[in-house]
Amino acid sequence: MNEKSWLKYLFIILSIIIMVYWGHHVFVSIRKNTMETFDYNIYLQNIIAMSFYGIIGLLLGLEHLIKEIKKEGKWVINIPKIVLMGVPALYFSLSIFIFYNNLFLNNIWSQPISILLTKGNSNFIIVFQVILGHTIITSFNKDNHNSESIEK
Repeated sequence: MNEKSWLKYLFIILSIIIMVYWGHHVFVSIRKNTMETFDYNIYLQNIIAMSFYGIIGLLLGLEHLIKEIKKEGKWVINIPKIVLMGVPALYFSLSIFIFYNNLFLNNIWSQPISILLTKGNSNFIIVFQVILGHTIITSFNKDNHNSESIEK
């Protein structure tokens, strides 16, 4: 194995560890503030969570993007991946917003989420936020063919 490979993966895991540590610090601060002021903003906390876990997904797919940047060709977007993985991941990533929003179609939109949330476990949201970040960064490819293709 070459030294660049070791350094690359060391950088990625250190970045993830820093994000997890920083995220933990931010969530502890939010929890402490909530306990002191009794002012709990579920939307703000979920925006921050989505940012942290989405960035972890982006970091996991960073190697793919770096390889694609080095290639020659035209940038293309993997539409099936965005539609079949990104849209559902976005839907479940925004679970709290959809579930607690008072829209007319709330029951229809929140039905799959409510089944998961009423079981008392919201860890699925974190998983989908990581999937969303990874899907976004790995959906961009370079097409090194001269054809007019949308998908590689």
